[in-house]
Amino acid sequence: MRPMTFAAAALAVLAGCSTYKAKPELTYYHGQNVPPGYITVTKASASEITFEIRVDFARFDRLYHLVLDGNTPVAEGWFRTLRIGSAAAYTVTLKPQEGLSFEAGKTYRLCIGLKNPQEVQMTSSNYPCMVDFVFVFQEKS
Repeated sequence: MRPMTFAAAALAVLAGCSTYKAKPELTYYHGQNVPPGYITVTKASASEITFEIRVDFARFDRLYHLVLDGNTPVAEGWFRTLRIGSAAAYTVTLKPQEGLSFEAGKTYRLCIGLKNPQEVQMTSSNYPCMVDFVFVFQEKS
Protein backbone atom coordinates (compact mmCIF):
# COMPACT_ATOMS: atom_id res chain seq x y z
CA MET A 1 0.00 0.00 0.00
CA ARG A 2 1.36 3.41 -0.91
CA PRO A 3 2.03 5.80 2.02
CA MET A 4 -0.56 8.33 0.82
CA THR A 5 -3.26 5.65 0.42
CA PHE A 6 -2.52 4.29 3.89
CA ALA A 7 -2.70 7.79 5.40
CA ALA A 8 -6.05 8.45 3.69
CA ALA A 9 -7.43 5.12 4.94
CA ALA A 10 -6.23 5.82 8.49
CA LEU A 11 -7.80 9.28 8.40
CA ALA A 12 -11.13 7.84 7.22
CA VAL A 13 -11.13 5.29 10.07
CA LEU A 14 -10.32 7.98 12.65
CA ALA A 15 -13.05 10.27 11.29
CA GLY A 16 -15.58 7.45 11.48
CA CYS A 17 -14.59 6.63 15.05
CA SER A 18 -14.78 10.25 16.15
CA THR A 19 -18.34 10.72 14.86
CA TYR A 20 -19.77 7.56 16.46
CA LYS A 21 -21.72 8.02 19.69
CA ALA A 22 -23.45 5.26 21.64
CA LYS A 23 -26.40 7.64 22.08
CA PRO A 24 -26.42 9.71 18.90
CA GLU A 25 -27.77 13.25 18.88
CA LEU A 26 -30.04 13.19 15.85
CA THR A 27 -32.95 15.21 14.58
CA TYR A 28 -35.85 12.79 14.16
CA TYR A 29 -37.83 14.05 11.18
CA HIS A 30 -41.56 13.41 11.24
CA GLY A 31 -42.80 10.75 8.90
CA GLN A 32 -46.23 10.14 7.49
CA ASN A 33 -49.03 10.47 10.03
CA VAL A 34 -51.30 7.45 9.91
CA PRO A 35 -55.11 7.63 10.02
CA PRO A 36 -56.76 7.13 13.42
CA GLY A 37 -56.96 3.48 14.41
CA TYR A 38 -53.91 2.31 12.43
CA ILE A 39 -51.70 2.51 15.53
CA THR A 40 -53.15 2.12 19.02
CA VAL A 41 -51.73 1.75 22.51
CA THR A 42 -53.12 -1.52 23.90
CA LYS A 43 -51.21 -1.66 27.22
CA ALA A 44 -49.16 0.96 29.01
CA SER A 45 -47.34 1.33 32.31
CA ALA A 46 -44.38 3.40 33.45
CA SER A 47 -42.14 0.41 32.63
CA GLU A 48 -43.48 -0.70 29.22
CA ILE A 49 -45.86 0.14 26.40
CA THR A 50 -47.50 -2.10 23.80
CA PHE A 51 -48.68 -0.87 20.41
CA GLU A 52 -50.94 -2.60 17.92
CA ILE A 53 -49.83 -1.52 14.46
CA ARG A 54 -52.11 -1.98 11.44
CA VAL A 55 -49.84 -0.25 8.93
CA ASP A 56 -48.85 -2.65 6.15
CA PHE A 57 -45.07 -2.73 5.76
CA ALA A 58 -45.19 -5.52 3.16
CA ARG A 59 -41.72 -4.78 1.77
CA PHE A 60 -39.99 -4.99 5.17
CA ASP A 61 -39.83 -7.94 7.54
CA ARG A 62 -38.47 -5.82 10.41
CA LEU A 63 -38.16 -2.12 11.20
CA TYR A 64 -36.68 0.02 13.94
CA HIS A 65 -39.24 1.39 16.43
CA LEU A 66 -38.50 4.34 18.75
CA VAL A 67 -40.59 6.08 21.38
CA LEU A 68 -39.35 9.67 21.46
CA ASP A 69 -39.70 12.37 24.09
CA GLY A 70 -39.15 15.36 21.83
CA ASN A 71 -35.90 14.42 20.10
CA THR A 72 -34.73 11.97 22.78
CA PRO A 73 -35.29 8.21 22.46
CA VAL A 74 -36.93 6.78 25.58
CA ALA A 75 -37.36 3.24 24.22
CA GLU A 76 -36.20 1.61 21.00
CA GLY A 77 -35.50 -1.62 19.18
CA TRP A 78 -35.88 -3.81 16.09
CA PHE A 79 -39.24 -5.55 15.67
CA ARG A 80 -40.68 -7.90 13.08
CA THR A 81 -43.49 -6.38 11.03
CA LEU A 82 -44.75 -9.60 9.47
CA ARG A 83 -48.29 -10.56 10.26
CA ILE A 84 -49.06 -14.16 11.08
CA GLY A 85 -51.88 -15.83 9.17
CA SER A 86 -54.79 -13.50 8.63
CA ALA A 87 -53.78 -11.08 11.40
CA ALA A 88 -54.59 -7.48 10.54
CA ALA A 89 -51.86 -6.10 12.81
CA TYR A 90 -48.59 -6.79 14.57
CA THR A 91 -47.72 -5.82 18.13
CA VAL A 92 -44.64 -4.16 19.57
CA THR A 93 -43.78 -3.93 23.28
CA LEU A 94 -41.10 -1.40 24.21
CA LYS A 95 -39.42 -0.85 27.56
CA PRO A 96 -37.73 2.44 28.48
CA GLN A 97 -33.97 2.62 28.59
CA GLU A 98 -32.33 2.17 31.97
CA GLY A 99 -33.01 5.10 34.26
CA LEU A 100 -36.03 6.29 32.24
CA SER A 101 -39.77 5.67 32.52
CA PHE A 102 -42.92 6.67 30.71
CA GLU A 103 -44.73 9.56 32.43
CA ALA A 104 -48.50 9.96 32.58
CA GLY A 105 -49.79 13.00 30.70
CA LYS A 106 -46.59 13.44 28.69
CA THR A 107 -46.66 13.58 24.88
CA TYR A 108 -44.49 11.04 23.05
CA ARG A 109 -43.99 9.94 19.43
CA LEU A 110 -43.68 6.47 18.01
CA CYS A 111 -41.23 6.75 15.12
CA ILE A 112 -40.75 3.78 12.78
CA GLY A 113 -37.65 3.79 10.59
CA LEU A 114 -35.46 1.64 8.38
CA LYS A 115 -32.22 1.82 10.40
CA ASN A 116 -31.08 2.17 13.97
CA PRO A 117 -29.84 5.62 15.05
CA GLN A 118 -26.26 4.41 15.57
CA GLU A 119 -26.08 3.42 11.90
CA VAL A 120 -27.68 6.66 10.66
CA GLN A 121 -25.27 8.87 12.64
CA MET A 122 -22.34 7.62 10.57
CA THR A 123 -23.63 9.47 7.49
CA SER A 124 -26.16 12.03 8.75
CA SER A 125 -27.46 13.93 11.77
CA ASN A 126 -31.05 13.47 10.58
CA TYR A 127 -33.16 10.36 11.20
CA PRO A 128 -36.12 9.99 8.81
CA CYS A 129 -39.17 8.41 10.40
CA MET A 130 -41.26 6.51 7.83
CA VAL A 131 -44.32 6.65 10.06
CA ASP A 132 -45.12 8.87 13.03
CA PHE A 133 -47.69 8.39 15.77
CA VAL A 134 -48.05 11.12 18.41
CA PHE A 135 -49.77 10.13 21.65
CA VAL A 136 -50.26 11.31 25.23
CA PHE A 137 -49.16 8.60 27.64
CA GLN A 138 -51.80 7.21 29.97
CA GLU A 139 -51.56 3.97 31.92
CA LYS A 140 -53.69 1.24 30.41
CA SER A 141 -54.07 -2.42 31.29
